[in-house]
Order: sequence, then C-alpha cells, then structure tokens
Amino acid sequence: MSTTPTQAEAPSPEIIDAIFDGLSRGATLGDAAGISAETLEAGYGLAYNLYNAGNHADAEKLFCALCIYNHQDTRFWMGLGGSRQAGGNLAGAIDAYNMAAIASALGDPAPSVHAGLCYLKQGDTENAAALFDAALEFGQPDNSLHQSYRERARALLDQIRKGG
Repeated sequence: MSTTPTQAEAPSPEIIDAIFDGLSRGATLGDAAGISAETLEAGYGLAYNLYNAGNHADAEKLFCALCIYNHQDTRFWMGLGGSRQAGGNLAGAIDAYNMAAIASALGDPAPSVHAGLCYLKQGDTENAAALFDAALEFGQPDNSLHQSYRERARALLDQIRKGG
C-alpha cells in the first residue's frame, strides 16, 4: 500500500498578518516561530564550534539559519561572513558582513574591516579603502576591541595609499 505525503496547510491570512505585524514592530522570525533565545544560543555555540573545527560549509548553513531566525544579531552575520570567507565565497562574505554592520546599527567597526579585507583579496582597493575609512567612524571610543579594529583599518588604509 502506498501512501502519499501530505502537504502542510498554508497559514491563514490572520496568522500571516500577525507575523508581519510582529516583524514591523521589531520581532524576528524566531520570535514568530516560538524559537527561544536559549535554542538560538545553542545553535550559535554549535556553529561557532563547527567553524573553529574547520567545518566551514556546515557552519555556514547553521549561521545562515540563525540569521534567518534572528536577523538582528550581529554575531550570526559575522559568523556567516567568516564561514563564507573561509570557504572562498568572498562576495557572499561581503554581503554577510554588510548585514552585520546594519545589525550593529553601524556601531561596530569589525564588519567593515572584514568586508574590506575581502575586497582587498579580490583586488578591489577602492571599495576596501571606503570600508576601512568608514570603520574609522564606527564604534565606541572607550571600547578597546573597537579601537583595535579602527587601528587595523587605519593601518590598512595607509598601506593602500602607499600602494602596497
């Protein structure tokens, strides 16, 4: 006897309206799907460990899912960018780093520095320099990590301007 798979019912218009209403008020798809912060944190830990173990392809898939469920978490976008960069997908890494910059409300220079490095690897010094220059304006002055990224951006800009 053969059985055919059943199709999931489409959500009602009321459910769709509720999801869009929540998203317009700052909710995430994870919120709408009832995915807890603890579950997302566990996913982040797994993705981070996969990345550090050199399994960049699986890390990329998991970071991508995390970005879908919470587009507001800069760490998820940075992880996606790093996974793509490590896998040689520089254009995809740049896109993810740009999303990380947006998610941080342009408050963190790290995404711009990492995206600029991808542009440098592609030989695009004009876009790299623009991002390094932007990174100099981002972040908190009293944050030592932000300061180290700004110093790195300044050094990379100097290197580009000297033609090296």
